[in-house]
Amino acid sequence: MLNNPLLNNDRKKSENIASLPCFIGCKPASLKLSNLAWSPYRHTPLLHPISMTVKAAEFVAVVGPNGSGKTSLLRCLYRVNKPSSGQVLMDGKDIWSLPARSCAQRIATVLQDTGAEFGLSVFEMVEIGLTPKSTSWKRTAADSEAIKDALALLDVSHLMERNFSSLSGGERQRVMIARALVQGPDILILDEPTNHLDIRHQLEVLELLATLPCTVIVSLHDLSLAAAYADRVLMMKDGQMQAYSAAYEAFTEQQIEHVFEVKTIIDRHPITHRPRFSFYTDNQQD
Repeated sequence: MLNNPLLNNDRKKSENIASLPCFIGCKPASLKLSNLAWSPYRHTPLLHPISMTVKAAEFVAVVGPNGSGKTSLLRCLYRVNKPSSGQVLMDGKDIWSLPARSCAQRIATVLQDTGAEFGLSVFEMVEIGLTPKSTSWKRTAADSEAIKDALALLDVSHLMERNFSSLSGGERQRVMIARALVQGPDILILDEPTNHLDIRHQLEVLELLATLPCTVIVSLHDLSLAAAYADRVLMMKDGQMQAYSAAYEAFTEQQIEHVFEVKTIIDRHPITHRPRFSFYTDNQQD
């Protein structure tokens, strides 16, 4: 697991992370989607009306096949896709009625495409996370410590002086998560954050996200990871919500076959006791 002492004691992880300077002012927010629908086209909806509530400090995983609307939905939540109809309410207020800076101060995002054209060092990339709440371009010693804490949490301290563009895809992804953490968000939204990570770092990153004091919404392809770490799972297909509940309720053999068009055998993981999946197709049956 991560070598940072902040994460070494399971019982104290959440308390230690919440005590970091960047999270001291964290006020995890609720999100309520009220008949949210979106499309770039006039007569062809890509997201059909969705109504759901994410409680403050909850960890929600969004799952579904490619093209199911996961990214489009997340873009509505962090104020990029303006709903065609319906609302996204953060602590009861429509996010489109709030100033853009106010939303940026409370909502941090980690996207699939990290880019590499900035010509910045890893330290400088993470430093950008301070911008939404900053009142000055001058960085303090406390700011530097916050950046170093975030880098340590993602096991990338040794890359601090490297050029961001020289990193591997997985290293870049962890740096971008560190940048989001240093912002001290009330809501953290991540689009496929484990895509470029090896197995060890997939588990470590999701374990870290599960201990954060903020509200976390993350899209994932791996159903086992969603089941292992999420409080609730939103399952989507063709832009429509298929289920929104605890993993053991959302992940049934019938629901998975309907949404993903594969068959599965579901049992319980011997350690976590969360759902575990063995997938197969009709062609693989004897």
